[in-house]
Amino acid sequence: MEPVFPIDIKLNLLEGKKFYRYSYNEYTTINGKAHRSELNKNFHVTLKLLEKERFEYHIEIFDRVHRDKELSLSEKDFLARIAEINDDVVLITDEYGNLKNVQGLSVLQNKVEKTVEKLSRSYVGKQAENTYQFLKEFYQKEHVVGQDFLKNNHFGMILHKFYGRYKQEDTTKYIVRYRNFMANTVIDIEERVKTEDMRGDDELLLLQYTGNIPSDKNWEMFYGEMKRKEIAYNSETDFPKLDKYKGQILLDFKTREVLEHKLTIEFSLGENYQKKIIYHIKEISYEEL
Repeated sequence: MEPVFPIDIKLNLLEGKKFYRYSYNEYTTINGKAHRSELNKNFHVTLKLLEKERFEYHIEIFDRVHRDKELSLSEKDFLARIAEINDDVVLITDEYGNLKNVQGLSVLQNKVEKTVEKLSRSYVGKQAENTYQFLKEFYQKEHVVGQDFLKNNHFGMILHKFYGRYKQEDTTKYIVRYRNFMANTVIDIEERVKTEDMRGDDELLLLQYTGNIPSDKNWEMFYGEMKRKEIAYNSETDFPKLDKYKGQILLDFKTREVLEHKLTIEFSLGENYQKKIIYHIKEISYEEL
């Protein structure tokens, strides 16, 4: 069905409590040798209208499963303990998911201190110390905590940057920064959005988006990493490339709650380095947990 413009994509519910299943799959192929990293989570989302155009947004993750053969059990436990800090992050946003403030920041800071204290009894060394210092400084900054939480691919899919008012002539673009295409690198992706009204028996709304690399700004990082890892490439013909970047978000037309979100990325730098990343979030019932 053709879209009925303008389409206003914002939160319209008074209160919502939903369960979601999140999966992250990463496939890296270097010199023909493949490696897979996987992370699965179940989490509970609570959205509540506090007053006109202001919402309380809280996510609690209660199940984490890391599957990565290159990580030890202790490393997986370490990552899980740090990630648990975010269970207490409560954001106050407007109807479009724009951040207003982080609720109970002092409580969150206290949890960071306690978590660092516990971890420091088991994990020592320069890398651990750097992580502890980063955590302490990071959670002192309310705006940084909130923005990171909303931008994070794991969580931003529920209150998403794509919320907004769309006119038919709009060519909406967003810039997203990734750090997981290759170690020690960052790359910007320009996303373009297409809105499709799918109103029918189920009253659904579909957002689709594609992406491209807008410039060669950070390419030297990738070439430097290829050299460090001794991965052969041709500087004349090989360059960072998006072979695929396609995402779609399925929303409830009335409430604008996200029902499902999937993003597939295929990245390459020559014949000797390829990476495929799949993010997937889907609403599930309590019985499916």
